[in-house]
Amino acid sequence: MSRFRLTFVAEAVNGLLVGTDAVVSGVAIDSRTVYKGNLFVALSGENVDGHEYIAQAVAKGVVGAIVSRSGIYPCPVVIVDDTKLALANLAKAYLQTNKVKVVAITGSVGKTSTKEMTAAAVGAQMSVCKSLGNLNTEIGLPLSVLNHENEEVLVLEMGMRGLGQIAELAEIAPPDIAVITNIGESHLELLGSRANIAQAKGELLLGMKNGGVAILNCDDEFYNYLVPLARGPVTSVGQHRDADFRIQNPRPVSDGCYGFELHSGLDIFDVVSPWPGAHNMYNAALAVAAASALGVDIESAIAALRLCGVGDKRLNLFTLSSGIQIIDDTYNASPISTIAALHTLDEVSSGRRIAVLGGMLELGPRTEAGHREVGRAALGLCDLVVAVGDLAKMIAVESEQGGLPTYWCENNAFALQLLVAIVKAGDTILVKGSRGLKMEEIVQALREGVV
Repeated sequence: MSRFRLTFVAEAVNGLLVGTDAVVSGVAIDSRTVYKGNLFVALSGENVDGHEYIAQAVAKGVVGAIVSRSGIYPCPVVIVDDTKLALANLAKAYLQTNKVKVVAITGSVGKTSTKEMTAAAVGAQMSVCKSLGNLNTEIGLPLSVLNHENEEVLVLEMGMRGLGQIAELAEIAPPDIAVITNIGESHLELLGSRANIAQAKGELLLGMKNGGVAILNCDDEFYNYLVPLARGPVTSVGQHRDADFRIQNPRPVSDGCYGFELHSGLDIFDVVSPWPGAHNMYNAALAVAAASALGVDIESAIAALRLCGVGDKRLNLFTLSSGIQIIDDTYNASPISTIAALHTLDEVSSGRRIAVLGGMLELGPRTEAGHREVGRAALGLCDLVVAVGDLAKMIAVESEQGGLPTYWCENNAFALQLLVAIVKAGDTILVKGSRGLKMEEIVQALREGVV
């Protein structure tokens, strides 16, 4: 983990050190997960105040804390006005003293899969630290920065829920390599239009280091908007004939994964995407392009890519003892990602194809149209639809009108009861919906043997 003195912390965050200087190793915000030697940042939220847990953190080995109010504490503290801002400023200052290369990844869908694949590809020849899970916010990203060792490369995911948020993250960790997967409809309710989403994602390019490399999906309709925002050369990835990394001749391999030819200059490489779904070919190609921009040998990057495991609740395939196959894609959902998951269902199934689909949140003015598009897409890709929740009624209307056997269930519990009654050995069940609907409850119950 990162190591620095409390005097460095005080200077970086414009705070006042009270107590004896000490060396800290790594940063934590949760007293339950601290390590010996950590610096504890006392964040204050609506329901929890970190100041109340400093003593507990110190008992577990914390040697210093950042606080926003004076008092008597059982360790040296750095007093600031805003502990969340201090966390960001400390990460920014720490990176300025470090020669680590930063790869930053954003996009409407595919951020986490591209992050995982990029870390694997770069790791073929360089030491890598990647942000864990989806630590892609103004709190999670600084923690990723401050808890890396002495790796050569940091691979960071950057998320947003509005304009200006990626700009803030890029100011903390200005990227040497900036990757944008695509511009879709996630957060449309908050931003109003895909053009605004493109503007928000484009903040990553404006925040790049001068001379950094932008890696962009040239098949995305906002590609030409994004290119001029880059502060350095642009590497294009896609199926377009002029792409710098051109995806050609895709073919299904196994378990829903795809192989393809990746053309770079006069060279042609054989790539197998390690994650299911044809759409993950793009994420794999973006990862190889990012590794190449850092000087990693392309063949070595591709070989390492094959070892990249699939993320939790992201097209996880498994077979129950009853002979029923499950596709768990419950992490989140948008029209683009749901239709892609339906294609994966179609590709991996050898028996009946059942799509259990929940609503898609934050689509704003596209809410009805987006759900109806999914319902129409299901017509050729599955044999039965189970729509769950109020928003999913619009999916059910379209699939039923198209002649597809369709059920609508009020909630996860009713959907599970229905599945118990209708599924049989040989079926493949896709479960997908927005994170807020907690559709992993259905998957968990299926795994526990209710069918």
